Amino acid sequence: MQSHFSSQSLAEIFRDLYLSERTGILVLRHEDLERRIYFDRGLIQYAESTEPEENLGLILVQDARISDGALAEARKEVDDPSDLALTLVNRGLLGKAALLGAARPLAERIVEFVFGWDGGAAEFTERDEIPEILESDVLSTFRLILHGIDSMTEFEPILDAMRDFDNCLRVRRPTPIPLEKLTLSRTQGFVLSRVDGQTNFRDIISTLPTEEEEEASRFLFGLLIMGVADYDPPLGDGPFRVANLLRDHADRCALGKMQEKTIQQSYSRMRTQNPHEVLGVTPTASRAAIERAYAEAKVLFARDRLVPRVRDKFRTELGVIESRLVEAYLQLTKPARPAQHKTPTGQASHGHDLNAADLLMRPELDKTRTRTEKDEASRVAELYYAKARKAMMSADYYNAIQYGKLAISYNGDDARLYFMLADCQVRNPEARWQRMAEQNYTKATQLDPWNAEYWISLGRFYKKRGLSLRARRQFEEALKLVPEHEEATKELESLR
Repeated sequence: MQSHFSSQSLAEIFRDLYLSERTGILVLRHEDLERRIYFDRGLIQYAESTEPEENLGLILVQDARISDGALAEARKEVDDPSDLALTLVNRGLLGKAALLGAARPLAERIVEFVFGWDGGAAEFTERDEIPEILESDVLSTFRLILHGIDSMTEFEPILDAMRDFDNCLRVRRPTPIPLEKLTLSRTQGFVLSRVDGQTNFRDIISTLPTEEEEEASRFLFGLLIMGVADYDPPLGDGPFRVANLLRDHADRCALGKMQEKTIQQSYSRMRTQNPHEVLGVTPTASRAAIERAYAEAKVLFARDRLVPRVRDKFRTELGVIESRLVEAYLQLTKPARPAQHKTPTGQASHGHDLNAADLLMRPELDKTRTRTEKDEASRVAELYYAKARKAMMSADYYNAIQYGKLAISYNGDDARLYFMLADCQVRNPEARWQRMAEQNYTKATQLDPWNAEYWISLGRFYKKRGLSLRARRQFEEALKLVPEHEEATKELESLR
């Protein structure tokens, strides 16, 4: 097997040898440098080079574990450098513990060294067997690969790509590595606990101190490379490949730039356009054409189809665009008033003589028109409320507040909207936000005074701020509505 590798793909070569349980020698070359990694059924057994500081025999002599004479005598009996270690042990010139004490650090040093290259050539030569030097197992091989990943160069593009995906990370079952036996640092242990199939890379990293992000990111990359973790849904078929990750990231970057341009142009244009121009329809367009244009525009600016970076960067602009689209749609779908013209006497006429039937029907038509407008406004408010609730459940309180305000702009008589808005605003400790939360809690109790939960929430708001008398009044109001209300009773007793 011969191939070229980059620092980003070297871990995949180690992984593929491990998964296919290959036995042989992996020779890695970079310019005039060469390093050899010995694999036995996919497990790393040994590593060596011709450099004096990375030659096991010379290291043993320098560490005074064996003498120059013993080394020279042993070398006479071996044809392959990999046989030297066991020859020393078998002839009684070196103990197994002493051999391991030198071989393990050497393997770590060489693996770290080759991962620091920016690329090179790789050649794997099959062998029937490899001398067992390190007493290697799955865990020690995994640790060596993680150690190499900690030293790999050109990791920044991989990090940027991993941040770009909303896909959650999950541990694959069954795991290819016994994780319960793996010794982890505090950061690695925390990261592994968050790989639960419900959290993405960005959310995991965001919970860590800045100084721990690098270690956590490389550890997660190692889990993906070794097949311990996977994206959900997966980025592609087969084992995790860096090339696929970077290609998908490049595609998303190109898509993000296109989305940015579309949002910026639409935001600038819609601020001064009339309703027909906002939806891109002619003044004579039918209702069906208007509805079709509105649906297409909603899809174009739907937040769940935008690249996360774009969605976060243009929150304000998207809010304005959504508002303008809804306003244009409502304006253009209003039932039109019948055309009027003047009679010779100067009075308004609707194109035919008034009769008793007309007088009876016109108030009904006007009532229907008003009812339709209100129903449409309520429907739009409900859509925004649903979006606000979804954002709130995701702890995205900024967007929840924006959607809540939009909902209120279409239906200012719905107590639920004010209550939800207050629940978001109260989470900000600044005095300004606390005042707004109080006003909205109060508004909710005014619009729906029969809802005990609203009174209890307002009471808890006052209780938290030490306003016991105000809090007591709210809890008492709740008990007037529901005399056996358990929470209101407990809250009131806590004030005594």
